[in-house]
Amino acid sequence: MTEGGADRRTSFWPRTRVRRPADGVELALAAGALLLLVLFALLAPDVPTPGTDLADAVLGGLPRTLLSIANGVASLAVLGVLGAVLLDAFRWRRFAVTSAGLACVLAVGAGEAAEWLLGRQDLLGPAEDAAVTPIAAAVGLLLGADLQRRPRWTTPARLAVGAALLCALGLGSLTLLSGAIAVLAGLTAGLLVRVVVGVVPARPDEGRIRAVLAAAGLPVDELRALPHPAESLRYAATSPGGDLEVTVVDPDRRGVSLARRGVSLVRLRSSVVGRPALTLRGQLEREALCAGIARGADVPAPWVVTLLSAGPALLSVARPLAGTPLGNADGEVPGELRAAFAALRRVHRAGVAHGALSPRSVVLLPDGRVGFSRWRSAQPAASELQRELDLVALLVTAAAHAGVEPAVAALRAGYGTEPAAEARLAALAQPLVLPPPLREAVRRTGVVGDLRTALAGPSGPAPATAPRLERVRPRTLLTVLAATVAAYVLASQLSEVSLVGTLSAARWEWFAVAVLGSAVTYVGAALALQAFVPVGLPLGRTTLVQVATAFVTLVTPPTVGHVGLGIRYLQRSGVPLSTAAASVAVSQVVTVVVTVVVLLVCSWVSGVSASRPTLLPSGEVLVVLLVATAVLVAVGLLPPTRRLLHRRVEPLLRQTLPQLLSALTQPRRVGTAVLGILLLNGGYVLALDASLRAFSASLSLPTLVVVYLAASTIGSAAPTPGGLGAVEAALVGALTATGVPVTAALTAVLAFRTATFWLPAPFGWLAFLALQRKQRI
Repeated sequence: MTEGGADRRTSFWPRTRVRRPADGVELALAAGALLLLVLFALLAPDVPTPGTDLADAVLGGLPRTLLSIANGVASLAVLGVLGAVLLDAFRWRRFAVTSAGLACVLAVGAGEAAEWLLGRQDLLGPAEDAAVTPIAAAVGLLLGADLQRRPRWTTPARLAVGAALLCALGLGSLTLLSGAIAVLAGLTAGLLVRVVVGVVPARPDEGRIRAVLAAAGLPVDELRALPHPAESLRYAATSPGGDLEVTVVDPDRRGVSLARRGVSLVRLRSSVVGRPALTLRGQLEREALCAGIARGADVPAPWVVTLLSAGPALLSVARPLAGTPLGNADGEVPGELRAAFAALRRVHRAGVAHGALSPRSVVLLPDGRVGFSRWRSAQPAASELQRELDLVALLVTAAAHAGVEPAVAALRAGYGTEPAAEARLAALAQPLVLPPPLREAVRRTGVVGDLRTALAGPSGPAPATAPRLERVRPRTLLTVLAATVAAYVLASQLSEVSLVGTLSAARWEWFAVAVLGSAVTYVGAALALQAFVPVGLPLGRTTLVQVATAFVTLVTPPTVGHVGLGIRYLQRSGVPLSTAAASVAVSQVVTVVVTVVVLLVCSWVSGVSASRPTLLPSGEVLVVLLVATAVLVAVGLLPPTRRLLHRRVEPLLRQTLPQLLSALTQPRRVGTAVLGILLLNGGYVLALDASLRAFSASLSLPTLVVVYLAASTIGSAAPTPGGLGAVEAALVGALTATGVPVTAALTAVLAFRTATFWLPAPFGWLAFLALQRKQRI
């Protein structure tokens, strides 16, 4: 009996069954939602209003007789649909009867348990008319019957169950909460059965594949199974017109390739693995496109003849390359290796990266040419990094087959690399970035290390400009740790605060003022940057660049993303790289100097009173300054921090000092910069003051300035994106130290960060896209 033949239709327990990954994901979501609702019902029984039915709340008091008639019709419709589904399953797919029965029994048990729990909390509605179990049983039976295979029953089933559910709500036999629990109980039961016992495969059997190919004018004499990935099947077919390779996309494994690509995106950036295709159909279409582009560049590649539909499955039919994979080649192949690198160069010039080069995908043809197969991971419009990773994969493949020296010689002869490019390839030659089959093949060999040594040459390791690839950087670990600690501290503080009561008493007109203050900061940052650039920059576009930094700082520490985007913007505006870097650096240095001056002035002013002037800051401000200084000194005393400051600050001073002295001789530029910096800090201070006033708290202006500047200094030193965690903790600590109640401090800081960090981020993303589209960054 062939897979998926009569055994699928006639057996109540077929031997071949599969478990769909999508069912597991849906089960986790449904079970999680059910658990949350049940816990909500048990722990907060007084939140819903018992005895309130849908007829009074929504249906506007429709006559109960009319609702009863509608309920009878809906119940008959549900029974009719369930009977038709079971009859259809008995005729065409008897295992669906088994799984539907198991799911129905499990759903009845879940419904009874829910009725018992909800009945104890008086959340069920009239106990004698409770409809939790019938609804759960109907939903469970339909899920267990797997109507994805019989779509014509899906819509009637949904309409019938939905009508019955509405009537039950209207008649009071269900509450909104119990109705949601009934549906989730049925979903959980049906999906659990599908995950545990599996479903009948939807992929076509060999007979169906032959019939589909014959109908498309491609009759085949033989189908031979080939090794295949989890999400598809592959067959070698013999036809009168030549050999074919048939790829069958398994509809039961939808999402596997996307999940696999998602894991790659977690391990590596998208610039390495490209953008994942959202569907297997899209992946096959991309494969056909890239192979076609390669053939257009005179590189042999499989010819995709057609894409066909076989029920829910998809068939890709291609004519494979008639040659020998490099892994199966015997003897020395120096000429073929040079041809392989030359072919890869033509593919790269066409803008395509293969993405999965290995000894099985490099094919040696009888005429001496070299082609590539297995274009499943190919990327059109590939980046430079993706093309370099292709080169590394082909280098490792060639070195594993013929040795390191012949592989490097073939690279230089066939691809024509320069020493600087080879240094970058040496840095990229790491097992992490190799395709999985190739990585497994060379895992216990020294090929990769020997290749790095050969590429680096006698001058030693790759230069500092070469790309750096790591699984997880120490900064990433520190970011996660800091965010976790900050979340824990914030959660522990919020647990002692009546957040709901505080938010309900807030004056939200002040939040609008905070948003206005946040907007002012971008104009100030633009003015501060404009002042030290030797070319004229439009204020509007420069302000838009500063808005774009609100998006960049979501993934980078505050200063890093701001500086990097500023340099890129100046380069696109025609400023040489060295001048752009110096201009941004001068802007940052002046910002620090002016900020320190403002901090010292406001600290002194905070201690001045009408009766007794003093040279010392006020007591609260002094505490804030001492704590902030202690934190910065403690961090600065760490040896890694000292080395980092020495490595970063010394070149910065050498680079910026001449331009800084030149700028100081131009009062107009200095005045513009100071105005921009004051606007920048003033906008943030205004946002913080408005956030405090929104929750009936306030501070004197000098104290508020000191609090903000001290907290922002600590936040700028933190390695977390946007100073996340560090800024919040510093602000809350500083505000409470100056006498603001902890409730007002917490809520004001949340409002401040929403107005200045989270709310601008979507607008920053739009600005980032607009500037990229116009090639301004």
